Amino acid sequence: MMEKNTVFDMLGKCAALWCNADADGGDLARVTDFLNEKKLTDISVVPDSVATVWPWVENTQVKILARFYLPNKKVSEKQISDVTVRINNVFKRGAHGAQIFLPYVALGDLVEQTHVVRDDLFFNKDLVVGIDVADIDVFEWDNLFEKLRKINASALMLVLTRDNGDRSDFVGRIYAMLNAWKSENKFDLHFAFGPNFMRIEQTIRLIESMQPGLINNARFFVNA
Repeated sequence: MMEKNTVFDMLGKCAALWCNADADGGDLARVTDFLNEKKLTDISVVPDSVATVWPWVENTQVKILARFYLPNKKVSEKQISDVTVRINNVFKRGAHGAQIFLPYVALGDLVEQTHVVRDDLFFNKDLVVGIDVADIDVFEWDNLFEKLRKINASALMLVLTRDNGDRSDFVGRIYAMLNAWKSENKFDLHFAFGPNFMRIEQTIRLIESMQPGLINNARFFVNA
C-alpha cells in the first residue's frame, strides 16, 4: 500500500478528504490544516462534524459534504422525510452538499420520492449519490445514469466497501461504466477507495483513456 501522503500528492486537484466518523475536535482541526496544506477543495464528514469544520473553511473554496446513509433495499417515505430534515439542518450549519449512500436497488425509491423537491431542497447545493461499485452489473449503468439525471445529481460517488481482488472484476465494472457514459450526463464522478492507490490508479487510467473530459472534475476521497 502506497503511503497516504504520496497518494494525495499524486492525485493533486483530484484528491479529496474523507474524515472518519469518530474524529473529535482536535482531529478535525488537524484535518483542516492538512486540507489547507494540500490545497484540497472537498471534504466529506458526518453531519455532527459540519458545524465544527465550517468556521475553519469559511471564506475558502472548500466544500463540506455531509454523509447520510439509507442502508435498506427499500426506502420508505418516512426515511426520506427524516433524511430531508437532517440534510436541511446541515445546510444551515455550513455544508455545501450532501452525500447519500444507499444500495443500487434502492435508488429508484429515492429518485421517485425526491425528484420533485430536489431543486428546492438542494438550491445552490450539491447532491451526491453514493453506491458500491460491486452492486452495479454491466447492463445497469444506463438505468443508473437515467435516474441520476432525473434527480439532477451533482455527482455519482462509487465506493469500494470490500476489495476481493480479481474476483471483484473491479476494472471491468469501471470500464463498463465509462463505456456506457452519456454525453447528457451532467454530473461528476467521485470515488471512495480509501488509500488503495492501485484501484485509484486503475480508475484514473481508464478515465483518461476512455472519457478524458471527466478527469478534471473527478474526486478521489481518501481517509484523513
